[in-house]
Amino acid sequence: MQNNILLPLQEVGRIAKSYPELVEGMVNLGIQSYTVDVATGTTLYRLADGGLALKDGHGDARAIGAAFNNDATLQAVKDTQAGKTTYPEFMDAIAAAGVRFYESTLIGKPRVTYIGTGGYYEEEIPV
Repeated sequence: MQNNILLPLQEVGRIAKSYPELVEGMVNLGIQSYTVDVATGTTLYRLADGGLALKDGHGDARAIGAAFNNDATLQAVKDTQAGKTTYPEFMDAIAAAGVRFYESTLIGKPRVTYIGTGGYYEEEIPV
């Protein structure tokens, strides 16, 4: 595990003004994709050199809705993109919508895929 990437990643997150800027910073650090476990907030980063970095989640585990709800997921995504919710509020909303984890692919065709029991929603990242 290459957890030495986490400190520079924290700095990128601090200065990024938008998700596309955050993505650009992550790519510059060599991050190709990452997966977030919605219940725990634990994130696994995959690096260009084949390495991995794991960032533990914090706080109590979120309850995940029993079945994936596409409309509720889409609304949560739109709300966070519009700045109506904080990241923790976004995570609570997608958990309630049945999203178990999401995968952000940062190279090739950048996209985020929200995955739950019985469905998924995918959206391109505008970079």
